[in-house]
Amino acid sequence: MRVLHLPVNYGSLPSHTVRMLRAGSIDAHGLVFSKSVVQSADNMKLISDYGANPAQKIFNRLRWFANVLYSIVATRPDILHWYFGKDALPFGFDLALVKALNIPRVVEWQGSDIRIPEQEAAENPYFAQALLDTYEYRDVESKDNSLRRQRRFADAGFFSVAPVGMLQYVDKSIFPETYIIPQRLIVEDYAPAYPSPDQQKPLIVHSPTAPVAKGTKAVLKAIEALKQRYNFDFQLIQGMPRTEALQLMQRADIFLDQFVWGDRGMAALEAMAYGKPVICYIKPSLANLYPADNPILNATQETLANVLESLIANGGIRHQLGQRGRRFVEREYDAQTVRAEVLKIYEDVIKQTNSR
Repeated sequence: MRVLHLPVNYGSLPSHTVRMLRAGSIDAHGLVFSKSVVQSADNMKLISDYGANPAQKIFNRLRWFANVLYSIVATRPDILHWYFGKDALPFGFDLALVKALNIPRVVEWQGSDIRIPEQEAAENPYFAQALLDTYEYRDVESKDNSLRRQRRFADAGFFSVAPVGMLQYVDKSIFPETYIIPQRLIVEDYAPAYPSPDQQKPLIVHSPTAPVAKGTKAVLKAIEALKQRYNFDFQLIQGMPRTEALQLMQRADIFLDQFVWGDRGMAALEAMAYGKPVICYIKPSLANLYPADNPILNATQETLANVLESLIANGGIRHQLGQRGRRFVEREYDAQTVRAEVLKIYEDVIKQTNSR
C-alpha cells in the first residue's frame, strides 16, 4: 500500500503517521508546506518559504506546485491522507484532480478547519469569553467556513476521519459517517523523565502558542496567586524551535495545556509521553468520551489554582501521575497500537472507492 500525506504538518501529526506506517512496512510518504520552524518533519518532504526573500518565495511556491502534481499524478498513491482541509493547489485544482483520478482519499479534521464558534460557545463559557477577546482564530473559524470546507471535500469524494474531540463539528448531512481516528505519537521518541517525588522546587511549563485560545491569562493568574505561598519555577514555551521546546517539556515537573478549547491537544499527549502530569480543561460533553482512566487532571479557569496547588505540594502525586500518563499514551496513542486502526480505515476506504 502506497500512502501519500498532504499538505500540512500541524501538530507534527502527519510526520508521526508516516513514520508509524513505515515502521509497519507501509510505503508512506509525506509532502508538506510550512512557514514555521516549530514543526517536526521527520521522514517528510518539506518545502518552506520561512525567512525567504520574495524571489525565493515565488520559486518555492512553484516547486511546491510541481511536487504536489508529481506526487499525485506520477506516483499515483493507493490512498491519499489529507489534513486540516487545507488547500494544496490554487483554484480548487487539487481536489478536482484527485477526484478525476478517483484516488481513494480521506480528510482528517484537526481543529480550526471545522470548529464552529457558535456551537462551541453555547456550551463552553471560556470559549465564549475568548470570542469577546482577541481570539487568534476569529478570521478562520465560522459556521460558514466549516460547512463550506466540509462540502468541498465531500463533493470531491473524500471520506471523513476525525479524533473524538472533533466529531461534534462534522455535519452528518454532509458526511453521514465519520471514521474515528486516534491522535498518534511515536512514543519511543519521548524518553520519560518522571518528576522526582523529592523535588522541592518544581518546574511548571505552559506553551502559549495562541495565548487567548490556550487560556494563558488564566494560567498566569493562577501562577501569581500560588507564588505567594509556594516555591516553584515557571516557564513559557515560546519563540523557540521544536527541539528546544521538547527539551524544556522533558525537564518540567508539571505541564499546563489549555483552558479555553475544552479538549486536550497533541502537546498534552507529548507531555504525558515524557512522563509529566498534565492539567487541562476538558469540557463535560467530551470528558465522558475519553477512557475512565484518563490521567489528565481536569481544571476550569476557576479551579486551576487549586488543582495546580495539589501538584505543587505533593511530589509523590506528580511522580505517580507522570507514570500513569506514560502508560496511558503507550496504550492509547502509540504507533504500535494505532497503526492497525489506521490501516483498517485505509483498507475500507479503498474498498468503498473501488466499488463506486
